[in-house]
Parts: sequence; structure tokens; C-alpha cells
Amino acid sequence: MSFLRSPLVQHLLGILQVVSACFMAWKGACLLSGTPYPAVVVITNSMAPAFDPGDILLVHRHPAHDRRVRVGDLPVILNPDRPFPFIHRVIGVFYDDNQEEMVLTKGDNNELNDSVGMMYPGGQEYISRREIAGFVRGYVPLLGWVVIFLQDPIRTMERLLSSDDELGPNNFI
Repeated sequence: MSFLRSPLVQHLLGILQVVSACFMAWKGACLLSGTPYPAVVVITNSMAPAFDPGDILLVHRHPAHDRRVRVGDLPVILNPDRPFPFIHRVIGVFYDDNQEEMVLTKGDNNELNDSVGMMYPGGQEYISRREIAGFVRGYVPLLGWVVIFLQDPIRTMERLLSSDDELGPNNFI
């Protein structure tokens, strides 16, 4: 039993406790928001000026999720061909032959819509309602830079410091 009282074991147990608390908090946020992605960090300029790299978008799939998607909504789109979901503004809502809702999106700062920009899985022209995990309901500016830095600190610092015109997070592409 003296093994459990050693400083190294106590330190490791403290780290394990923090990690498990973070995991439980994430799972609790997933349950409360009704989506597997209750928060998403913006990593590109595609939604500028509405959202900049480093902003954290808060996502929710509430009981009214079955309401019709409207132009201007910000859906979280799951694409099995990409490692992370993406969020772009709805610019069109259409219905297929089975009356299933089909959505066309575009980044506010992009010239092309997402079907032309090859953002949809398998070359689809639209996203079906089933591929929407939730909708953006709020955001926290800049706090996501912590996550971006932790994922790739060297690349993040290079991007932040390499611009000749202007330094800062808006130059991260």
C-alpha cells in the first residue's frame, strides 16, 4: 500500500482526475446540446467577418431541430470524408423527389458555394438534413486559439508571425 502513497503515483492520479473531469464535462455538454459536437473551433477564414480563426462556436440540436432549415442558418455539417465537421451559412433550401430537405451552404468569405468547392461528401450537390448535427447558437471569440496552439504549436506560431502586412490571428489560413 505504500506504493499508492508515493509522490509519483499521487501526481499521476491527479492528472488522471483532471483528464477524466474534462471528458465528463465534454460528455455532459454533448448530452445538454443534443449533438456530438457541442463546441467547434474555427480554423479558417471562410466565415469571416462573422467568425475568425480561434473563435469557438457553440452548437445545439434542440427539440425544435425538426423545424425547417432557413436561409441564413449556420448548420454543423458532418462529412465522413473529412476529419472534422464544418460550418457554413445556408444559402438555399430545396426538396428532393421524396420531399427531403436538401441544403446548399457557402462560407461567407468564399467565392464559391460548397457544392462547387467540393465540401460535400461524394461530390453531392446538396447536403441532406440527416447530415446536419446541429446549429450554431453562439460563439466565444479567440478562446479557440488555445486549442489550435495545442494541436500544432510550431505551425501556429509560424502562421501568426510570418505575415509581412499585419500580425495577428486573422492571417491564419
